Amino acid sequence: MRTSRRASKLAGMTTRNLRTPALAAVCAAGLLAAPAAASAAGSTVVAGPLKVRDYTMTVTATDGATDSLGVMLNRTAGKASQMHTYSFSQGVTVKAKGASASIKADLGRYGKINLKLARAGAAKKGVVPKGCTGTAGKSRAGTLRGSFKLVADATYFKTVSAKSLKGQVVRGGRLTCDGSAGGGATKAPTSLSVNLQQPEGMLMFSALKAADGSVTQQATRMDDAAATAPASVMHLITAPGGASAFAPSADLSTATGSAVGPFFAGAFSFASDMAMGTTAMGKLSGDLVAAFDSIGAQPIAAGSPDAIVVTG
Repeated sequence: MRTSRRASKLAGMTTRNLRTPALAAVCAAGLLAAPAAASAAGSTVVAGPLKVRDYTMTVTATDGATDSLGVMLNRTAGKASQMHTYSFSQGVTVKAKGASASIKADLGRYGKINLKLARAGAAKKGVVPKGCTGTAGKSRAGTLRGSFKLVADATYFKTVSAKSLKGQVVRGGRLTCDGSAGGGATKAPTSLSVNLQQPEGMLMFSALKAADGSVTQQATRMDDAAATAPASVMHLITAPGGASAFAPSADLSTATGSAVGPFFAGAFSFASDMAMGTTAMGKLSGDLVAAFDSIGAQPIAAGSPDAIVVTG
């Protein structure tokens, strides 16, 4: 019975690790509600980009049944990227109609926003993406003026302020996308994943090896919602690397990996204590660390956490 429960728990962990971070990142950018589905028409106000230390900040505010606001800070180093997002669904009022748009938000301890679009240009029609059918949306560019204050953290970003930001109003079209634009799924990938429950939230790590030998390492920390209210806060690192970044054995009984810098450091090893066909469960060891700017270095392999390796 214990083995069955453990297998079920770890199988669910794999699904979340490989899918949730990517989907969350897309949703944070305000680009898509869900994959392979029809997108409904709606209006979004986009502010930025604004340079914040090594990052580029973009703000998206949606005028909908429940108005919402998202702040995304993103940086790249080579092919690797690091992103921090702050999402709010309370205390936000967004108005967007034609060439008129405004964002008002009381974010509690995270600050306040009061921006209004000025000097909006003519509406420009977008294009229908490859793999999609329907009608493209329209956008108007201008300048958002007023006040913007976000108290992101006390360590790295600290307080971000602005009186003027580039802005645009985006009116969504009606698109149905079948997911074929990406060329389909990679054949026979092998993945390793681990979930670590921390006092500050859930830390997830995955290493995905494609059929061509390329590897993508990814770490996500979803901060504890009760501690960060009224914000939902996520931190994400994605780093593509070579074959040595994740090297599983043919029978999945063991695996080794080395960090893809600069946002990962150290190395890890996996040793299986239970295998079921294309799935192996065991322990992760080593000194692999995810070096987040905002929340600091997060150990991943220390303490021999449960891990799972899946192929096919």
